[in-house]
Amino acid sequence: MSLRLVALLMAGALAAGLAVGCGDSSTETGGPSTGTEPAPGQAPIGASAKSCDANAAAAAALRATGITCDEAREVLYGWQREPACALPRGASRGSCLARSYRCQSVHSGRGLAVSCAREDQSIAFLAKP
Repeated sequence: MSLRLVALLMAGALAAGLAVGCGDSSTETGGPSTGTEPAPGQAPIGASAKSCDANAAAAAALRATGITCDEAREVLYGWQREPACALPRGASRGSCLARSYRCQSVHSGRGLAVSCAREDQSIAFLAKP
């Protein structure tokens, strides 16, 4: 294969790779802005989380994105009551389904760090040991 042919093939591959990465920024960030405000209690995708009072002796640092604090507390309570969410002895991490949220947990120095999410909604909290 000639050096010129190799150079042409490499240039074509590079151009194809660049074309795949190009696009309208509005489609990469969730679509164009409609100018409407989110419904009460709903945050736009990518919004920062809000702090909520956990109202639970065995949990702290409840944070919610895209849902109200009341809904976040319900997910937390559901996680606490779901037997599948309890980590087996010796396990450092686990996952389960609580109130239709996929939850993942991992041991941290302050307890069990838990993150639960479903489409456009998430919560995080620290389950105390």
